[in-house]
Formats: sequence, structure tokens, C-alpha cells
Amino acid sequence: MLERLMNLLNSDVGPDLLRALKVVFLAVLAVATFGILYAPTVKPGKVTSYGLLRVLFAGALFAVLIYQATWQIWGYTNPDFVKFMRRYNRRPDAAEKQVMRGPLLDRRGMVLAAPVIGDVWGRRYPLGAAAAHPLGYYHSTYGITAVERVCDPTLSGYAIDKRDEALGKMLFTQRAAEGEAVTLTLDQRLQQKAYELLAGRKGAVVVMRPRSGALLALVSSPGFDPLNPAEAIRDEKNTPAFNRAVQGRYPPGSTFKILMAALAIEKGLPQVYACPGQGYVAGSGTPPIRDSEYYAYQRRGAVWPGWGRIGLKDATVHSSNVYFAQLGVASGPKAFNDMMAKAHIREPLTYLRASGGELKSARGHVPEVTKARTIALLAIGQGELLTTPLHVACFTAAVAADGRMMRPRLCQAEPIEEMSRLCSVKTAEQLRAILREAVSRGTGKGVDLPGLNVCGKTGTAQAPGGEDHAWFTCFAPQRKPNIVVTVLIERGGFGAKAALPVARALLQEADRLGYVRIGEEAAP
Repeated sequence: MLERLMNLLNSDVGPDLLRALKVVFLAVLAVATFGILYAPTVKPGKVTSYGLLRVLFAGALFAVLIYQATWQIWGYTNPDFVKFMRRYNRRPDAAEKQVMRGPLLDRRGMVLAAPVIGDVWGRRYPLGAAAAHPLGYYHSTYGITAVERVCDPTLSGYAIDKRDEALGKMLFTQRAAEGEAVTLTLDQRLQQKAYELLAGRKGAVVVMRPRSGALLALVSSPGFDPLNPAEAIRDEKNTPAFNRAVQGRYPPGSTFKILMAALAIEKGLPQVYACPGQGYVAGSGTPPIRDSEYYAYQRRGAVWPGWGRIGLKDATVHSSNVYFAQLGVASGPKAFNDMMAKAHIREPLTYLRASGGELKSARGHVPEVTKARTIALLAIGQGELLTTPLHVACFTAAVAADGRMMRPRLCQAEPIEEMSRLCSVKTAEQLRAILREAVSRGTGKGVDLPGLNVCGKTGTAQAPGGEDHAWFTCFAPQRKPNIVVTVLIERGGFGAKAALPVARALLQEADRLGYVRIGEEAAP
């Protein structure tokens, strides 16, 4: 009963309900006081209803005092109580004000969020807008979001595994135990660099370790001030409060061809197809699927001759839509649907499990295919297909990690967890070689940094209402990759022109910081 009442008080109707309870309490108290003060005089030793009223009134007051004392000692160990006190109690000795909120730290122990001494709601965010989306905010008016929310029991000192320790400190000192620090997998330097490279453009960056799933950077742009989220919440045009890295859903364009190539190798599908200039028609009543070169030639008044008969490697290097549409149809519904399940496209990805809950991405979307011809458009990353940047980063990381798709992790303390096996080790090796050529002599040539052996895939995704979305996803080095970088620029146009330069600069910074050439197990 008490728990239900606490939950009700913490809901949107809490303030109105609390005011009503205050009115009822004061009314009852007034009636009881009036009855006691103006009770008729009775002979000593005679028991009357008025005498019982006095005893009951005194007992009730004593019970209230005892109950209040238990709140001060044990209250802060109850999450619902602390939430309630944060909203309504303005006294300086309130239980939740006796706990110093713990800091959020990056993987090297650098401060990402820290308490402000003397201000229960005070918080300092050194990276400001650059890390506002993954960290969230801790605000007296707008509440608690993201990491601040799901790690709140630990940060506030009332996590279940810390209650006994906190209670002991409360009984023998003048203030409660401090909240615990939470160490994240983020690198403060990469987070800041990625945010700067986006330069205010709408987009997202995911940087992760392929074999552990550790997220080194999780950036959404535009950002917002976590100390004053009101403006961001009201801005419906630019939606700066929206976390595009994990909640934004976009057609993946040609980055999706990574999955189709993995499927073709794994299933031993025929890998040579004719790619005529006029394109490929999957079935009657469907428009032709054409390569981007067709339209480039058309704008010049010329006729695109097509690629002729090509195999998987050249098709990936040239990012041929005509080739991959045919490959998709050849794969068939069952194999395609199975690959979508292995890649977890239809599922939200959990990237943080903590004492206060979980953080998950949005679900991707891809229809359950029943007819082979419907795969043609999906196979080139278009049609009824949507993914988040985190999904693209994770299936890219699976190729880098010898076919193992690891759960993305934002907290250092979380265990490493394999979600599924996307493909075999042999398939992953072959695909890495193909993606290496896509960089060394294909559409990703702009990121071919000396000595890094970068493997990657560009993507230019058509979207209604404006310019195409620009993608680039990559990993390095080829033989044993240590880092994955995925970049999305909304309405950025060609992936090679908008998203690739961001990935290139991030790879250079990651290399400078020791994340690329040094093995993942030994790197900082």
C-alpha cells in the first residue's frame, strides 16, 4: 500500500494529490484539536470518549515522530523515497541532501559529470553539449535522463548492494555515505573530437571496440546544454534533445551491402552477375534498380554502359546497386530473414544495464520477406528498411570481430557479451579483404590512411523530403581490427564527401591516442 502511494506521489498527479492530502490532514487535525480543547470536564478516574481521544491523539503524534525519524535514517536507501524527497522536501537535512552524488568518469578516470558541493541538484559537465546525449542530465525541473537516470541508485548511494554500508555510515557520522562513482567506456578526447567534427550538422558518430563492444564515443548532433535542457526540449525543428546515435532510424543505404556480402559468402551463393547500364528489374510492375553512375552519365547527356559481368569484390568496390539487387533476390526469403535476425535489425540494442534500469536503442525495421523479388530494394539499403547508427556500427564490428556480434557496452563494469554469430571466421576474413579493397581502390579511397589498412563502406541513402543521408562505416586494421567508426550525416549527400572525412579525422585521432595499432586487450 505504501509503495503504491509513493509511486502515485512520484507520478504526474503527485503535486495535486499531495496538496489534497495536506488539506485533509489539516482538517482532521483541526477537528481533533477542537474536540480536545473544548471537551467537557469529567470526574477523575472516569473513562470517556474524550479521554480516549486525548490518548489516541498523543499516540498518533508519537507515531508520526518515530516514523519521521526512520525516514531520516533509512529513507535514502529507498529509491522511491529519495525521488519523492527530491521533488517535495526543501529542508536542508533531507535524506537525499545528505548524500553527495557520485561522479561519472571516462575510461581513463577523467570527469564527465561531477557534483556541486552544497547543491543537491548541482552538476558539472566538463564536455557540455558534446556528451549531453549519452550522459543525460540531472535537473530539479526536467528530471533525470540517460546514464544519470539508470545509474541513479549507484550515483545517489542507495543501490541495493550498498545499503548496509550506507546505513552504517549514516548511524555513526553526521552525513550519509557518498554516492559511488560510475566509470564509462567513453574516451573524453574521442567524444569531444567527434562532436567537433560534426560541426553542428544533424548526425551521429559511434566509435567502438569490436571484440568487447566498448563504446569509445557515442555522439549526437546538434547537442544541448545539460544544465539547461529547456531550450533543447522546446526546439522541435532541430530536435537537439533527440539522441540520433541510438534513437534515430535511417535507411542505411550501401552500408547494408556489408550484410548482403556476408550472406552471399556464408551461403555460397553465385557471385557473378551481369550489370547492364539500364539496370535490373526484379519483377513485373517494379521500377528498375540502377547504379548511381547511370544518373551521373544522364546529367552529362551520356549513356552509362554498365559494369558488365562482375563478382562480389568488384561490386562492393564500385557499390553496384544492380549487382546487389540481383544478389538479394538470389539469396531468397529464408536466408535473408535469418541474416536480419542474426544482425538484430528488428530488435532494440541494450547498451547499458545498471542498478536503475537499462538504456536501449530504437528498433530497426525490416519487413519479414516472403517473396524473393521484394529483397531487391532492401538489399541495397533502401525500401522499408531502417536502422540506427548503433545497429550499423554493431554489424560492422561483427565483421571486424571474426563474425561475432558483441553487445555494445557503455559501462566499464558490464561483462562482455556475445549477442550472436553473424558469420563464420572464414567469411569474416574474406569480407574484410573485400572491404579493404573498397577503401584502397573504391568509393572509400579518401580514408586510405598510410599504415592503418582501413576497411570500410560508404553509403548514400535516399530519403523523402530532401537530400540523401550520408554514411560511412569502417574498421582498422584489416588483419585484427581494434576500432570501428560509424558516421551518419543527415541530408549530407554522398557518403564519401560528407561522412567519410569525419571518419578519417577520427581514425587519425584514435591512432594518435593508441587505439588503432595496439591490440584491443592491451590498449588504454
